[in-house]
Amino acid sequence: MILVIPPALAETSSPSVNTVIIIDGDMLGRYNPITGHGRNGDSHIYQGLYRIETGLFNKQPALTPILASGPSVPSDNNRVWTVPLRSGVRFSDGTTFGPEDVVATFKALLDPRSASSEISAWDEVEKVEAEGSAVKFTLKEPLAEFGRRLLNSIAPSEAFDFVNLGKAENSSLNDKPIGTGPYVLTELRPDQAIMSARADYWDSKPQVDKIIIRHTADENARAQQLRAGEGDGSMLAAELAQTFQAPEFEVISVPTADWRGLTLPAGDPVAGDDAVRLAVNLAVDRESMVKHVLKGHGVANSTFLASFYGDSYDPGQEFPYDPEQAKKILDNAGWVVGPDGVRARNGLRAAFDVIYFPNRDRARKDLSLAAASDLKKIGIELNLVAQDSKSVTAEVYARTPVMLGGGGIPYSIDGQIYHILHSKYANPEWERNGTMVLITSIRPSIACWMKRAFNKIPISGSIYTGRYSSNID
Repeated sequence: MILVIPPALAETSSPSVNTVIIIDGDMLGRYNPITGHGRNGDSHIYQGLYRIETGLFNKQPALTPILASGPSVPSDNNRVWTVPLRSGVRFSDGTTFGPEDVVATFKALLDPRSASSEISAWDEVEKVEAEGSAVKFTLKEPLAEFGRRLLNSIAPSEAFDFVNLGKAENSSLNDKPIGTGPYVLTELRPDQAIMSARADYWDSKPQVDKIIIRHTADENARAQQLRAGEGDGSMLAAELAQTFQAPEFEVISVPTADWRGLTLPAGDPVAGDDAVRLAVNLAVDRESMVKHVLKGHGVANSTFLASFYGDSYDPGQEFPYDPEQAKKILDNAGWVVGPDGVRARNGLRAAFDVIYFPNRDRARKDLSLAAASDLKKIGIELNLVAQDSKSVTAEVYARTPVMLGGGGIPYSIDGQIYHILHSKYANPEWERNGTMVLITSIRPSIACWMKRAFNKIPISGSIYTGRYSSNID
């Protein structure tokens, strides 16, 4: 996705110069930390203990204390982490923030009754305790990067009834959120949410008084609305974003740790074949995908760790683009090219379905089409299938390739690969020794903003931040 921005404040499409209208593709509501809202410190309503340093993309950024008053302190060989907390902070309901709120939030995250989608990200936490004006995390095993993961939103302890705790999806926090952030939700409809700046906010006053978020799922429709002056900014695919030109619009590309990859589960007899897997990795032209699909807004990458991870990145592990070698591998494995150009072995055609999610981002379909074109040249046929992400079950993941996206906790090596690749988690995408073709990494967040709106609030400010994904979907 790319951030597109339209000239003078007097011409703003918003009701007043102190209002910004964002046209967004995500569903509105579910403003609940237990269901994942603000998991990466990017909420307007809530805040986490830390937030990643803004404007730094060539290396792992530092963490900025928000609800914490300083850096986390590890002990017991990285098994215990203590976080000092800031004083003088109040929630939007007027209650005072303290260690009990951090403890309660994590207690709810870890309680099976919540049925939280975030539980697997925190299942190494043994207990969370208040310790004076600090909070102490005790882990089941040492984790060197645990401190970099404490970005998730914190809710007040009063929001949780642990005697009668129910599913997080039914919590009042979903549509009546209570946070320490600079904004409070003042209106929520299926098509629109309004967030207003808090008069009692504990930190510096926000630059914008009101944020209006309007839901439009279709990217083409969002682009049309932006051109018609119905909004101040939107996230768009690179191909759409490049149609917006200066001086009327400002197009912002923000590097992220995001990636797109094609799963090759062992449950599929073709995609699960070792020779096919290696050939596919060699035959996809990632540089071409970045150039033509992402319009240059991305980096070709075939490993989960990119160059900004420093010494953890090994360029020698990258797959080169070598379709001729891919053909030789298939030839040697007995995959013979048929009269229709598709290979076969023992009566099995080298063809398989690839599911992409039209309800996610447009790039998934375009990358899938590009992969299909590349693999056709070496005798492998991909059949693209559009399917809503919510309808794909673990059984389908285990036997059908999917164009997935993810990225882990922002700029955390453990967050990037531990929960993806460790057999302990047995994610259905990789069950039964499945593997993945990483198509591209550090895919930028690209947004289009009306220039007048961008002049009011920088992209690195509190109104809009680049998106990071911590789940695989």
